[in-house]
Amino acid sequence: MRPATIAAALVVTGACTRDRVQAAAPPMAAASCGSAAFMTFEHGELAAVDRVDRTSGRVHTRAIANRAQIVDATIDMRADETAVRSSVVMSTAGDPGAPVTAVRDLGVGAIYWSPRLPSSIEQAVLRARVLGKPASTIPGGSPFSDTRSDITVERVDATDWVVGYQDKRYLVLTDDRGCMISATMPDYGVTIERRASVAEDDYRLWPPYAAPPDAAYTARDVAIHAPQGHVLAGTLTMPPHAGASPAAVLISGLSPHERNGGDAPWMPFRDLADGLTRAGIAVLRADDRGVGKSTGDQATFTTAAKVDDVRAEVAWLRAQPGIDPKRIMLVGYSEGGLVGPMVAADDPAIAAVVTLAGPGVPSNEVARYQIEQPLLRDPKLSDADRTGELEKQLAAALQDTSAHERSYLAADDPAVPDRKVHCPALIIQGGSDATMPVRSAERIAAAMRGGGNRDVTVRIFPGVSHALLPDPRGLATGWAALPAFLTTPELVDAVARWSVVKLVPR
Repeated sequence: MRPATIAAALVVTGACTRDRVQAAAPPMAAASCGSAAFMTFEHGELAAVDRVDRTSGRVHTRAIANRAQIVDATIDMRADETAVRSSVVMSTAGDPGAPVTAVRDLGVGAIYWSPRLPSSIEQAVLRARVLGKPASTIPGGSPFSDTRSDITVERVDATDWVVGYQDKRYLVLTDDRGCMISATMPDYGVTIERRASVAEDDYRLWPPYAAPPDAAYTARDVAIHAPQGHVLAGTLTMPPHAGASPAAVLISGLSPHERNGGDAPWMPFRDLADGLTRAGIAVLRADDRGVGKSTGDQATFTTAAKVDDVRAEVAWLRAQPGIDPKRIMLVGYSEGGLVGPMVAADDPAIAAVVTLAGPGVPSNEVARYQIEQPLLRDPKLSDADRTGELEKQLAAALQDTSAHERSYLAADDPAVPDRKVHCPALIIQGGSDATMPVRSAERIAAAMRGGGNRDVTVRIFPGVSHALLPDPRGLATGWAALPAFLTTPELVDAVARWSVVKLVPR
C-alpha cells in the first residue's frame, strides 16, 4: 500500500477558498525581487530550501527537498510576469547517474507553477498585481510536465494574498512590491519564510543511504544472505555509544519498496531510522526481495515470503557485533504492520513491536475503504452513482493484482497474529489516513489485549495521512502535491521516545 509516486507532485489543478477581498487595485509594474532563499518548515522542522535569483528576464531556482532531491530550474520571463520557457535538471544527492533534464515552452499567459518551487507562489502574486483584479485565475505551467493548472489569487489587502491550487491554499504575506515574505498552509503545518540567503553548510546535502551530515551516527551497506538463496541489501545505522545497542528492523508496505520506503524526497524509513538512531537504537532497513540491490524474484513475492525475509533480517541482526540480541524491535508500516506481528507471534524473543498505519481489519475491507474514500469526497456523484462506481472499481482492482497482493488478500484476519503478540506494542495511526481504516488501530490493540498483552499503547495523529505526512485530506491523489515531505516530526519523535522507554535500560 504505497501512495502515488513523487512524480505526481508535479501535476496540480486549481481551487481556493475565498477570504476577505478588497476592491480592484490598478495594475502595478512588475517588481524586482532579487535574490533570496525560501525555507520550508513542516511543523517547525526545516524540510526544504529554495535558493532563488530573479532578474528582469529570468528566474533561476535551486530547490533542495529533505536534503536529498535537487531541482535546478531556469525560467525565462516576460515583462508582464508570465513565463516563456523552463529548463529543469533534477538529481539526487550522491547519485552518480545522469540527472533528469526537461525543457518546455510554457505558452502564452501562464506563470510557472509547482508546489515544490516556493518562488512560484511569489510569481503568482506578482502576476496578479500586474492584472490588478481583486481575484484572478491564472494558468500555471508545470516546469516538469505538459500539464496546466489554474492558480487562484485573491487580494486581501496591500500585502496579504490567498493563493490556491487543488484543495490547498497559501496565506501569503508580501512587501509593498509584491515580493513574498512568507506563506503558510495552516491546515498542513507548513510555513515558508524568506531569508536573504542560506549558507550551504546550514542545509547540507544528504545522500539517501549515507550517514547524516552532522555525523551523529554511522551508516553502512549490508548484505544479508537469506536461507532461500537470495540476498537482501540494506543499510544499518549504528549509534556512537559503546556496548551492545538495542535495534529495530523496519518492515515495508505492500508495493515493492527500496530501503527508504520511497524515493527522495519522500523517505519515511530514512526519517524513522534517523530519529531512532539518534535516540540510541540501531536500525536495519532493507530493499524488498527483487528490488533495488536485493536479489530474488519480486514477481512471485508474497506476504509469507516477506515474513521469511524479516525473520532472516532479525537472525542476521542478532549475530552482529554491537547489537543486543535480546532487544530487537519490529517496526512495520502498512502491510508491514501485519508482517511484524506475524513474526513476533512465533518469536517470543522479539522485544517490542510498532505498527504504523497497519491493518486491523481483513484485507477485503481495506481494499473497499481505499476505493471508497475518494468517491465519498466527490460532490459530483450521487449516492446511487457512488455505490455503482465503488463496486465497479472494486471488482476491477481485485482482478488486476500481483502475486503479493493476492497473498495479502488471502491472508487471515490480522487479529489472528495480533492475539499472539505478548511483547510491548505501540500502535500508530494517522487520523486522515484514506488508505487504511483509522479504526484499525484500536482493533489491533483490542486483539493484542484480548490475547493477554497488557502493554499496548495506541496513538492517533490528527491530520496525518497514510504516507505519514501532515495532510488533513489524506488522499493519495493529493499528498504528492505537498510542498514538503518530512515524515511528521511528532510521529517520529513519539516512536523514538516510546522505543527508548521499552528498549533502553534506565
